[in-house]
Amino acid sequence: MSEQSVEITVNGKTVSAKPGEMVIAAAERAGDFIPRFCYHPRMSSVGMCRQCLVEIDTGRGPMLQPSCMVPVSPGMTVDTESETTKRAQEGILELLLANHPLDCPVCDKGGECPLQDQAFSHGPGESRYIEEKRHYEKPIEISSLIMLDR
Repeated sequence: MSEQSVEITVNGKTVSAKPGEMVIAAAERAGDFIPRFCYHPRMSSVGMCRQCLVEIDTGRGPMLQPSCMVPVSPGMTVDTESETTKRAQEGILELLLANHPLDCPVCDKGGECPLQDQAFSHGPGESRYIEEKRHYEKPIEISSLIMLDR
């Protein structure tokens, strides 16, 4: 290990990371994909969607933390596949879909939608919500140059 790297453990594998690198980037380089919506490597992290929650143990016990907001630290242990992590990611996705119209078959983005992809791969499988979803007119002409598509 060089002085310019930090060793962490991701799902039982030792990973060498750059100091200050976010956990999500280090895990991805190690081959572990962490679902996300708001993270992009070329933009500053905001941690708004919470879809990238993982269990991180820095010596004080494992805690759910957004992997896009936590920089690596020496000896850190990250678990992206624990039952707690999976339940948290399913819960976040269920909340995101609570008012989603779920009209994927007729949506313009059907088949190319990150929300649809993650719902299939990381979602709970079924919703506990039975209430009527919000339905919006598509699209609404605000002016001759602007269309609002909700």
